[in-house]
Amino acid sequence: AACWVAARSLQFGGGGGPPTKQWLRRRVAMSSVVESPQQQQQQQRQSSTKRKKKLGTLILLRHGESIWNVAEDEKFTGWTDVPLTARGEEEAREAGLTLAKRGVFVDVAFTSFLRRASKSLELALASCAGEALEVRSSWRLNERHYGALQGLNKQRAADELYPSELVREWRRSWDVRPPLMEDTHPLFKEIAERYPFLNDLPRGESVADTAARLEPFWFSDIAPAIREGRSTLVCAHANSLRALLRIIFRRSVSDDQIRKIKIPTGVPLIYRLEEVPSSHEEHDCFDDLCEGLSENPDYDLVPGRPPPECADLDGEMLWPLEECPLIWDDWQLDVAQEAASSSSTSSSSSSRVLRAVAEEEPQSYPPSAASSS
Repeated sequence: AACWVAARSLQFGGGGGPPTKQWLRRRVAMSSVVESPQQQQQQQRQSSTKRKKKLGTLILLRHGESIWNVAEDEKFTGWTDVPLTARGEEEAREAGLTLAKRGVFVDVAFTSFLRRASKSLELALASCAGEALEVRSSWRLNERHYGALQGLNKQRAADELYPSELVREWRRSWDVRPPLMEDTHPLFKEIAERYPFLNDLPRGESVADTAARLEPFWFSDIAPAIREGRSTLVCAHANSLRALLRIIFRRSVSDDQIRKIKIPTGVPLIYRLEEVPSSHEEHDCFDDLCEGLSENPDYDLVPGRPPPECADLDGEMLWPLEECPLIWDDWQLDVAQEAASSSSTSSSSSSRVLRAVAEEEPQSYPPSAASSS
């Protein structure tokens, strides 16, 4: 009995008698909050809004045109270290100017070990580097290793050496590897000597393989910089950027979308991201959305809405995309190159909207500016 009286005393905040009116009013008020489904939903929405976190801007930039991207003799490049063309250098400079004109200045930049990417980054940052710029390089951002295809003309490979549909599958699929590179391949020694620190040198990769080796670097280096609110530029390659899009937006970008994406050279893709908590029940990875990816973070990165002028391009562009990508017209780029070669100041030029289309569709932009490296 004594124990019962003590418990009642603690429960009601008084003696051993019945509960007071003050306690009952407090208890009813507490019950109404807990038991009302409408108020529960409102609390959840308020909590979600409070927990939404604005992050730094992410810019994805494919390197400028390389000597193996030229339409007349386009080759499988992969880990072969080829330089930029004069056009590619101008594309990279224009990318930096585009960012600066939009008020985007880079705090931290990431690039690969391949000079077509590192040189593009250098040229772009000449116009858009922040005051405390930090640059990091990693082999994990390298282009996918194209195996035995490296060095081959793409059209010849499809017309003479392999079935055209098989070549298309090697180029556009998510998880199909090209034929592997043997020690006797003319480019093997050159590549192997550049990466003595890799115990397991790739011999040929699918885009899924590229994502698997890139994913740890995303979570260890790139994502933390963005989550700290830093303006972050990743200058890499067509397929490593395709893989990165899959990693970042793993719960919203499908395998079919990745297959269709074509990333043009020298065009900055700008994402102003927000971080939202992810519910395991609602946002877990299903089916093929996270195939080949090992991490399942408890947050999602969500891009801002595209501007009104991009609304009619939904489904045709790199998705999800915050802004319309921009690129120079051919004639404007030629004028700028001529001006640069004569050491005069190139005039400013307007830009046009560039649509990223499926490979089988007619190209509405220069083929060399949209081909895979």
